Amino acid sequence: MRTLKGLNDRIEILNELRFYFRHEQKLLDEGWITESDFFEIVERLIREYAAILLKE
Repeated sequence: MRTLKGLNDRIEILNELRFYFRHEQKLLDEGWITESDFFEIVERLIREYAAILLKE
């Protein structure tokens, strides 16, 4: 069961990363986020993903 939760957590983070990379320019152009916000979000998601991998 723990492995399944870890897998679901990884999938959720990867989907969120895909969203931000896919819509980066639109989010920036329309003022939803700043460039520094974008980099902070991506860094946070990568750190979360790495933490999950290290736990397993």
